[in-house]
Amino acid sequence: MCQEPVKGQVDRVLTASTGGADRPAVDCTGDMTDKHLLAGGFAFPLGFVAAIVVVLGSAAIGAFAHPVAVLVALAAVTFAVSLATSLPAALGTAFVSWGIYTGFVLDSLGQLQLNGRSALAAVVLVLAALVAVGGMALRRGLQEPRVTVIRFAPPVRG
Repeated sequence: MCQEPVKGQVDRVLTASTGGADRPAVDCTGDMTDKHLLAGGFAFPLGFVAAIVVVLGSAAIGAFAHPVAVLVALAAVTFAVSLATSLPAALGTAFVSWGIYTGFVLDSLGQLQLNGRSALAAVVLVLAALVAVGGMALRRGLQEPRVTVIRFAPPVRG
């Protein structure tokens, strides 16, 4: 994990202690951190817009006759947005996708209903969000931290 403020402090200590000679390189290769996540304030509207685009596109090609196909497309969008955001924003995207699906794909009048098909859609969309967020958290947790050996004083030669 690269932390620029710490890297700068280490560089200053190394320069002062070694006179600038034999400075080991401080590796900053951009390991994945929480910095890759979109802020929840941006990701939630992104998921909202993506879900609307999927449903409008589905309506344009007549896919409302196949609601399972629309659900799969919404689950894919929810999964994709959830890969790059926090858990609350991912769940918010799943909820909005469910509302749009239930209100406009299952019922063309925009009324939310809770029945077997809409409950299944809710489970599918929430699972898509949880699998994506959980997978990314697991990936970050399993990455081995890089160890950089830093020598603060020149070697004693004698």
